[in-house]
Amino acid sequence: MKKLAFGTLMMAGLLAACGGGDDGVTPLPDANTTQIDAGTTSACNPLSPPGMQGCATGQKCTWIQVQDTPESLGKLGCVPDGTVASGGTCAPGAVGETTGYDNCAAGNICINMTCTDICGFDGSANAACAAGFNCTRYADLFANGEDDPVAGACNPGCNPVTQIQTGTNPPSGCAAGRGCYLLTSQTETVAVCAGAGTTAVNTDITGVVYANSCVPGAQPRSKGTGVTGTECGGLCNPSDTMTTNMTAEGGLELTVPAGAKDNCQTSWAAPPASDTTAGESCRFWWAREPFDGIGAFSNSVGWCLQHNQLMYDTNADMTPDATFPRCLGLTTGDVVLPINNPPRSDAQDFWCASLPAMLQTAGDNVKKWHARQQPKMDRLAPPR
Repeated sequence: MKKLAFGTLMMAGLLAACGGGDDGVTPLPDANTTQIDAGTTSACNPLSPPGMQGCATGQKCTWIQVQDTPESLGKLGCVPDGTVASGGTCAPGAVGETTGYDNCAAGNICINMTCTDICGFDGSANAACAAGFNCTRYADLFANGEDDPVAGACNPGCNPVTQIQTGTNPPSGCAAGRGCYLLTSQTETVAVCAGAGTTAVNTDITGVVYANSCVPGAQPRSKGTGVTGTECGGLCNPSDTMTTNMTAEGGLELTVPAGAKDNCQTSWAAPPASDTTAGESCRFWWAREPFDGIGAFSNSVGWCLQHNQLMYDTNADMTPDATFPRCLGLTTGDVVLPINNPPRSDAQDFWCASLPAMLQTAGDNVKKWHARQQPKMDRLAPPR
């Protein structure tokens, strides 16, 4: 089967051909050979309200898992509506053209055996999640391979440093078996409660890298300049080098909640920062965000950087030739090579300081460059 080309199936942001079929499932036309005519073909849109999704009466628009080997392939299509409401226990069908869908009611998708609201990324009213929830991308769901998903699923928001779920009173963590993870796309960073990974900090990640590949409180990171592979690194609570706590290179420790993953050394047993030996320091998450501007977590979450493992170019010859400096020795001046024109803050150039909105343009080139060096983390592991 040919991989579906979603770009040619988009119509008003989300299109798939649906209709009444003898087997209850109407396959999408082959995007490589068939032109969809809006005047004669109804739109199958999983974001629309039930009964208005472009399917026949008694059907829903959803993701159909067509095959799982040698690669995972799926498609949008109309299938018999399910009976399990949001929050209920669901079951996916066997992979296949006529069976590869779940028993959730229209507007929901089965995520780790729970019917979960479907959402979108176009900013429309139908695409939004409820307050306190974030729309989440999953691998192999509403997309094939590296295609941008045409829809996602709503997950509770949370704080990745404290691991506290948004809006809980009294404050509580994510549900059992879940952790709080950051997902950074080309447009934003969100944090959601998701199925917990099992790879420990400083351990190599085998196979495909997802935002939730690591244990809660940790996220994937590159192993260093010139070193192949990806490993898990801890998150931390960053200290703004330009204002206070210049010596808190591992991150500011929180008094509550107990056990918060806030410091590279005390939370993750990382070696302390050092000028000459391997060590880790807490750098701002904005360095890993490819989008313009400041996001919700740009200046409030940090990640533990092995600064002696990462190199940069001091003389603009396109060859990294010096290891990253410690935050302790940096200032708001421009004295560390390369000297920029106009001058920039060394503390910001090496992600040791927050990025004010008025300086976001100056920081864009820095963070976009580094974002390309780190593993892609815009989606979670495929739902089980």
